[in-house]
Amino acid sequence: MFSLDAPLQPAVEGFVDPENGESQHTTHLNNVVMQIHRNTSIQDLITLLGPQLTHVQDKRRSRATLLLAEVLTRLPELKLAADTTHLLLVFFVERLADTPSLGPCLKALSALLSFHAAAVPAADILLLLESLFSLPSPIPTLGQAMRKQCFQLMNIVLELNVVDTHGARVLMEGFLAAMDGEKDPRNLLLCLQLASALLTAFPSNVDADLIRLFFHVTSCYFPITFKPPPNDPYGITSAQLVAALRSVFIAHDSMAKHVVPMVLDKLSRTTVTDMTVDMLDTLAFCCTRYPLNRLLTQFTPVATTVYRSILHGDNQAVIAAATATLRAIAKAVSPPSSLPGMQALAWSKFVVHVVQTALRDMQDQAMDSMVSLRAATVLTGVAAQSAAGLTYVLESSLPFLLSRVSAAAAALPTSSCCSTSSQLEAALACLVGLLDCIDVDVDHVTPPVLPHVQPIQAALVQSFHFASAHVASSSRPQRLCLQGLAKLVLRPPSPLLQDDSVHSLVDLWTTVVLTHAAADVRAEATAALKATANKSAVLAHHVRERSLPPLMHVVASPEASPALGRSATDVLKDVLAVLAELSTEPSIFMALVLPLCQLGLGINPNQPLLQLHPQTKDIASAVANIVRLNQLNVACIDACVLPTTATTSVVQLLVDTVVHHVRQQLELNGHALLNHDDDAVTVTLVPPTAVILGVVMQHGSIQAQETLLQYVLSLFLTMEVSPLQPQATAVSLQLMPLLGAVLYSAGAALATIAPALPTLLPLLFELAQRPLLLPPHTAVATPLTASPPPHPATTCALKSIAALLNAMPDDALLHQYLSHVVTSTTSSSSDGGNLPPPVASVVVDAGYPLPRRLAALQVYLHATKAIVLRAHATTVPVVFTFLWSLLSSEELKLHVAHGFELVLDDWTDVLTAASHALISPVHRQRTFSLLFPLLTTKENMEKRVVTLLVVAHTPHAILLPHVLDIVPLVVDALNLKEPPYAALLGHPALVTFEMCFQHDPQLVYGYLNQLFPGLLWQSQHCHAVKDRLRALGCLASLAKIKYELIHPHKERVIKGLLAALDDRKRTVRQAAVKVRNQWSIL
Repeated sequence: MFSLDAPLQPAVEGFVDPENGESQHTTHLNNVVMQIHRNTSIQDLITLLGPQLTHVQDKRRSRATLLLAEVLTRLPELKLAADTTHLLLVFFVERLADTPSLGPCLKALSALLSFHAAAVPAADILLLLESLFSLPSPIPTLGQAMRKQCFQLMNIVLELNVVDTHGARVLMEGFLAAMDGEKDPRNLLLCLQLASALLTAFPSNVDADLIRLFFHVTSCYFPITFKPPPNDPYGITSAQLVAALRSVFIAHDSMAKHVVPMVLDKLSRTTVTDMTVDMLDTLAFCCTRYPLNRLLTQFTPVATTVYRSILHGDNQAVIAAATATLRAIAKAVSPPSSLPGMQALAWSKFVVHVVQTALRDMQDQAMDSMVSLRAATVLTGVAAQSAAGLTYVLESSLPFLLSRVSAAAAALPTSSCCSTSSQLEAALACLVGLLDCIDVDVDHVTPPVLPHVQPIQAALVQSFHFASAHVASSSRPQRLCLQGLAKLVLRPPSPLLQDDSVHSLVDLWTTVVLTHAAADVRAEATAALKATANKSAVLAHHVRERSLPPLMHVVASPEASPALGRSATDVLKDVLAVLAELSTEPSIFMALVLPLCQLGLGINPNQPLLQLHPQTKDIASAVANIVRLNQLNVACIDACVLPTTATTSVVQLLVDTVVHHVRQQLELNGHALLNHDDDAVTVTLVPPTAVILGVVMQHGSIQAQETLLQYVLSLFLTMEVSPLQPQATAVSLQLMPLLGAVLYSAGAALATIAPALPTLLPLLFELAQRPLLLPPHTAVATPLTASPPPHPATTCALKSIAALLNAMPDDALLHQYLSHVVTSTTSSSSDGGNLPPPVASVVVDAGYPLPRRLAALQVYLHATKAIVLRAHATTVPVVFTFLWSLLSSEELKLHVAHGFELVLDDWTDVLTAASHALISPVHRQRTFSLLFPLLTTKENMEKRVVTLLVVAHTPHAILLPHVLDIVPLVVDALNLKEPPYAALLGHPALVTFEMCFQHDPQLVYGYLNQLFPGLLWQSQHCHAVKDRLRALGCLASLAKIKYELIHPHKERVIKGLLAALDDRKRTVRQAAVKVRNQWSIL
């Protein structure tokens, strides 16, 4: 037992005694260490250990030495005099000859040098090294642990940096003798790191013989093919060993003349992919770090080997590694250099050699041959690394490439075989690859490609026309030509082309977009125009001035192209898609949107009457798409509402046009009935206009939002065709999405219309409950799937109410409206006779028709969602209490239960963060805390349905304390097969079951008899594919619990899965097969 006051002598005897167990040894060691630390000197310990240190028994002698080593290791701050340190070190050095005590001596010496190095003279360290390297048993013959101790001791000596020239020689020669033949990865990693450190620490002490010896000892490990065993506790990886070996190779410049020839020789003799890749990577690593003068005799064989690996590589991994090596060395020998003369020689021996070799092979072979294609890779690899490389490659190979391009292009019209097209494609690919080497970041005083711009442009344009005229050829040569022309414009940091050249290219791309038959070629031209427009303001001006007029002309008068098989509609849609791509440049957006709207709406200064474009729907949709694509550009979005000139804004133009057509429709047809056919013009313009309004409200500036909100709201509150008017007709109601799109995202700008809210909200309440818009209902509750959908205007009104109540900033005003929605129990207030009856009173008043009550319930549910999301402190408990009470009503309970899904689900168009809604981060937790405690075992089915819906929408961390109460609810829901409830509860029940099972599988052990039938039923009858898959996943999870629990259910599950094997969806059938197999082999 450990004691602070234990006497030292028994503790020493107890530790040295080899008959004691490990726990006793540990206790005695702790007592000794504590005594030495408190008040006993190391000399007293040595005196007590005297007989043991000279004992005839090897184990006692070894343990006595180990005790000293442990004390020195565990007490790093132990104060030792210089003479004491010397005596200890000499003792341990001499004791190295005692093989049984070798391990403890190495440990003690490491502690002395680590913690008391200042008291150790250099002569003692030299004595230590000489003794270490002259052990009775040489280091390579020792065990792995002792060899590692020896290498760690050498590393400590090296880090002390106190050895002289002779000591450095002794250390390096002794280390190399000790490392020779090392195979254990645990020691090898340390040896390689130590070898690199030795070469780096003593560069002047390393002569040719030592370099040769270092290389001989370490090169035998190259290439390293170590693969660690699974779950290796030491964490040594092949990458660590490879990095350590490469560090040895580059630690001294003189290693170059040995390493590079060795790597080249092994590369010529290996066929293993992984080894070849490692050799190529090592070659790149070393050649980029050796001084150039050390490699002058090696550059030509290196270039030959790398080129051969690219040209004749067996697979893509080897080719990729060889290409990376080529790029790395080419960059290393490229100017500027600190050794200009050496650099010129290296450049000539490597870059010139490899480029000329590649060029000769291309001249001797067809352009589409494998040799030429890989030689082209060599050219682009060199050109991509430096301006000098690109200059040299262009000067040496461009005339040849242009001649091949011109010859192949000219031969296309007269050639009927595919080889000509293939050769043109290969030549163009090489040319485009060289253009892709232009540095986009460095703006050279004289760009390397500048002298060659005109011939390249001429060759590409000519080849494009030849390839376009050759109908039978592939479209890829044409796309390559367009890509090359685009790179001439886009790659250089400063313009290389004159304005007239840019104009000709823009005209060419525009012509291709409008007239070319191949869709992929048109897409390439579109991409070129888009990239050019976004490159700079000057280029955007060229595209705007030269491309937009012909494109807009086609939009104004689209014509079919029978020769190309494209109808006028197809041509128009393609052009609109191109305009949408170009609109991502702000100046083009500003110049495009309003004229495009005017074209679609038929606005012409020469015609007083509006005459819509025949394809107004496509044009309006394109405008909406353009606005959506630029939604992150606030200036562009604001321009839709706040025009920079005196002209009408896009929004006002669209809204006024829609309203004008509604007025015309009413004047022509009178007051239309609700079932009157929708106005085609309104149906065409309202959806895209609503999209634009929504984008402006979500992404525009506050000024734009306020302007739009005031404009639309004042229009809808005052115009005679407003859908808010009680006498609104079917045509007028089609305008409601416009108002809804603005009100859905009005949260940020709601203060600007605060005075109008007392007028607006009652109108919205009335519209949401308007009798003529209510769907017919029977006197009793019907299944929800049979209920007709609400009128679109009703849906807009409901969501608008929710958005306004959620964002209403004034609590007093909010309570005023909520008093009619929530707390009022009378049909009308004495001071608000002009307001509709409070919806809460309508819901509970059986005197109202059921359709009216259900409409009021929908208003109440939407208001509840708005209040719950903002987590209103006083109102949320009231609305939940009211809704919970309605779950006891026979007529309403099913509709209320289904309505809770509306309250809990997330919407995408309203009450979102993008629409500026107020959303509390804890609203789901609060909903759970308010509703879950209300549930008791005697509650009806609807209340249990609501509770499970709330549970499924609550974060799992909140549910964990209540899982014991939730599991029975989930099990009952899984077995619920009644149509109104089964469709409602399938998904939340499965989601909640997964959570409970993952938290604690034992929770479900008592419900297995009910679980398996329920999950099998869900795997067959769930409407959603994901839910059927989730049910099968739950069955697969249950197959992993204790076998004795699931054995009675095995046959039932296997038979029950037969139905899922016939599912109409393949993914479900595949999952059923896997689960059935899993159960079959239990």
